[in-house]
Amino acid sequence: MRSTSTLLLVLFAAASLRAETPPVQGTLPEDYLPGLKPLLAVAVERSPNTILSSINLAQQEAQRYVYAYVLWPSIAGNASYGINNDSVSGGTVSTERGLFYNVGLNQPVFQWMAYKNNAEIGALGVKIAQRQFAEAYRALAVQIREQYMYLISKKISLRNAHYRQKISEETLAAMQAKLEAGSASQADLQGYQIALQQAQLDTDRSAEDYSYAKRVFTRLVGIDDVDEESIPIELPHPEYSSPLADAVLAGFVADGAESAFQSEIYQMIVKQQDLNYAIAKVRLLPKINAAVTYSLADQTTAFGGQVSQVKVQTEAYSIAANWTIFDGFLTRGSKLGALATKRYYERTRQTFIDSTIDSVTYLRHQIGLSSRALALSELHNSLIAAEVKRITDDVKLGYASQATLETSNMDLYVTEFDLTFARTDYLSKWTEFVSTAGMDPAISNISARYVR
Repeated sequence: MRSTSTLLLVLFAAASLRAETPPVQGTLPEDYLPGLKPLLAVAVERSPNTILSSINLAQQEAQRYVYAYVLWPSIAGNASYGINNDSVSGGTVSTERGLFYNVGLNQPVFQWMAYKNNAEIGALGVKIAQRQFAEAYRALAVQIREQYMYLISKKISLRNAHYRQKISEETLAAMQAKLEAGSASQADLQGYQIALQQAQLDTDRSAEDYSYAKRVFTRLVGIDDVDEESIPIELPHPEYSSPLADAVLAGFVADGAESAFQSEIYQMIVKQQDLNYAIAKVRLLPKINAAVTYSLADQTTAFGGQVSQVKVQTEAYSIAANWTIFDGFLTRGSKLGALATKRYYERTRQTFIDSTIDSVTYLRHQIGLSSRALALSELHNSLIAAEVKRITDDVKLGYASQATLETSNMDLYVTEFDLTFARTDYLSKWTEFVSTAGMDPAISNISARYVR
């Protein structure tokens, strides 16, 4: 109860002071694993996730022209040349030739800001797509980190399987020697043969799991292959700081929830609905357009042995008012729809903010629990490592057998896998915590226009 009260006091104090962003650099997986950082940068351009988001952004940028085209004057023209022969029964034939063309310009003059609001909807669509790209990359960066650490665990598992198979092979060879010496039966040998076959099966499964995990990872990042040397066999020890975790949570509660990418997306959709309502509200008001037209008709007429040719030029200037008085309740439906959609996204945004605060708070507590589990794994691993060192010294002095040392090494390998799992669990939760709180340094890999 005392720790919970202290945490709440820290949160309220930070929310009122709105402190600066906590320094999380140096605490994320890429800070412990040098091979990970360049992969996060490459994924911006090559990952299928970001490629799809960039295509969506390109679509919205194209739609921006569609929304804004009505702000510009429209120019249209046509031209034609015709020959007409007219004849009357028992009379003469008249031939008419002529070139005709016209050019017209139309410009909306006063539309009660409807066209400007429509263009603003298109501009907001681009900003929404930019935030969607940023959110997609943020989630992708979290996933890449988790999958990279997962690869390390798979690599350690494969190493352990190879070592276990090696022990089984040596044990079987020793039993084979006993059989040949007459100190063991065929039944005894068969048990060790089955154990070796099981060890080989486990190795093959581990190898396939590791290979598949690499394929999944390369497709996620968008690369052809990952260098085997860039995947370490050990995940370094991460440092846990409770005050830093509290500062991250406090910063998010203070002002981070409102500025989360998804929250901004919902807020911009709300603005779009405000603009849609403003457009619908003036639908039944009179609108004014200006038009300019120029036309030329070149006509040639042959009749009674005479040919006449005239040119007719026409210039027209007009200002016209259009007024839709009743549209079958279309305006009413449009206004009600815009208001309902606005309320929907306002509620969705508030629900997102509340649930995200709950999620980040939950992750904060989970990080504390994960750090405790990590400390226990570190202690267990250090005890097994000390035992291996003791048995190694005994083997050198002749007090212990090589088989005992190999068994002890296998126990150490198992604890190293458990330790890697504990470190991965902690770093995964910490990464998700920092990223969800809007403080992920990986966001600097994308253009600043996507986040502003």
